[in-house]
Amino acid sequence: MDTTERKSVKTITGARALVDGLLREGIDHVFGIPGTQNLAILDELRATPQIRFILTRHEQGAAFMSYGFARAANKPSVVTVTEGPGITNMVTGIGAAFKGNVPVISITGVQESIMRERDATQDMDQIPFMRPITKWAYSIPYVDKVQEAVRKAFRIALTEPQGPTHIESASEVLLQQIAAETPAPAAYRHTVPAVCDPAQIDAAWALISKAERPLFVIGRGVMKERAVAAMQKLTEATGIPAAALQYSPDAFPSVHPMALGPLGRNGFTSANRAAPQADVIIAVGAHFDVFSTLYKYGIFSESAKIIHQTSAAGQIGIVFPVTLGIAGSATSFIDGLATRAARTAKGGPRKAWIDVAKLRAEGEAELQKVLKPDAEPIQPQFVAHTIRKALPENGILVVDAGNGGKHVRSYFKSYEPDTFLCMDDWAAVGGALPIAMGVKLARPDRPVLCTGGDMGAMCNIGELETAVRENIAVVYVVFNDQGLGNERAFQNEHFGGRYFAVNYKNPDFGALAKVFGAHGEQVTRPGDLEGAIKRAFASGKPAVIDVMIDQNMLAPVVHKT
Repeated sequence: MDTTERKSVKTITGARALVDGLLREGIDHVFGIPGTQNLAILDELRATPQIRFILTRHEQGAAFMSYGFARAANKPSVVTVTEGPGITNMVTGIGAAFKGNVPVISITGVQESIMRERDATQDMDQIPFMRPITKWAYSIPYVDKVQEAVRKAFRIALTEPQGPTHIESASEVLLQQIAAETPAPAAYRHTVPAVCDPAQIDAAWALISKAERPLFVIGRGVMKERAVAAMQKLTEATGIPAAALQYSPDAFPSVHPMALGPLGRNGFTSANRAAPQADVIIAVGAHFDVFSTLYKYGIFSESAKIIHQTSAAGQIGIVFPVTLGIAGSATSFIDGLATRAARTAKGGPRKAWIDVAKLRAEGEAELQKVLKPDAEPIQPQFVAHTIRKALPENGILVVDAGNGGKHVRSYFKSYEPDTFLCMDDWAAVGGALPIAMGVKLARPDRPVLCTGGDMGAMCNIGELETAVRENIAVVYVVFNDQGLGNERAFQNEHFGGRYFAVNYKNPDFGALAKVFGAHGEQVTRPGDLEGAIKRAFASGKPAVIDVMIDQNMLAPVVHKT
């Protein structure tokens, strides 16, 4: 290219090219905190009204918000922080995205080249630090690599199994000029999910047809592909009941007539009693985990044949040895089974091998037995029950790790898909509030309630200021037992009740919320709880309900059949 040609080419800064790449990817929110080495990106975001920048109060909160947004919107999300401590503060949320297969792209700063290896402030080798919790981590070496790096970050993040990626650059690179490129995402990645092999679907149907006690186990992949309705029709057509994995109970809403509810340590009794009886398990869109499937404790019969369909072949056989593994889209698998069922049906669906309605009613009765609506201090089971009662059926529940979350999962009856969210088996305490804020930004039309313990509340309570400033109206119900209830449970179960380092005192979270400018209440009597939650939603503001619960009511450590 001669000098005349070069002058005719439009050039932009690397930072501008990066932000333009985000726009082409459909990014409309970015979460983060400015720092010296990402200011070039922030300057371009300032000039980009199509992208709303959410300034958070901590990098962990930013990463959790990005995680929640990506989950609720079913698309990638972006978080940006500066180098060094910015990254080390951020990584807990990125770890959650890695474990949960959520496409979060972290874009961070890095020290300028002249300062590296000279003991500069905040300097660290960030790429090796990020590699274990991302699918790809890359330091952009010069400006000509900026646009390619953005494209690759999204392409890898969206390739199954989905997950986070990381790119970083120094300001010296981002402020240099580069020729603008404008390829659409369809030009550099394949977006159509792979179709399951028909011969494998034939093999699956052969096993199902011979089964006496088949059971569908439904994972989040069915929701991601918007295939819940098709899955429900399949259970109706075949007469085969379904249980959801505990971290995605809404993947097969528990109000459906064929639903046994979620499996797992904090799942429904109906599902946990039915699963060990099944002779063929058909896992659809499922990423097995030990808490949902209770591998160590034998939730499935050792003689059961397992058919495992998932989008990514690498997820097959991690927890259970399988009889048949099928990689491809859940939609194609469900449709394939439905077609074969229609061909072979004689006189309609098979007779159910269990009475689903009876099992569910028995499980519900057992849950109701332990409720003590008049007990003071308030029982955590009652709080969990009341949350489900007060939350609208289309509302979204975000659950933190810990003692409170265990109780809530046991009582969460799902009415619709995409109404329940937790951090899967990452189980980082403190993510509930910022994750719920990301969810609310992605789904502003839905009521959003998050819940967790007092320890989790203290971890990211600063993001309440973000919620007030940005008008993100989430309701936060705090299970306040003045300590670490989950650890009390383990110390009680495994250490003879010798409690240590699990007790402390908290502020009044309701009063604290008011200081932030949010709605806040503290509840000490059970009869006041439902009204408090309804008032919180009615306020139209971010809200905190501080519920003083009984320290001695601990969630079970393991499920016992």
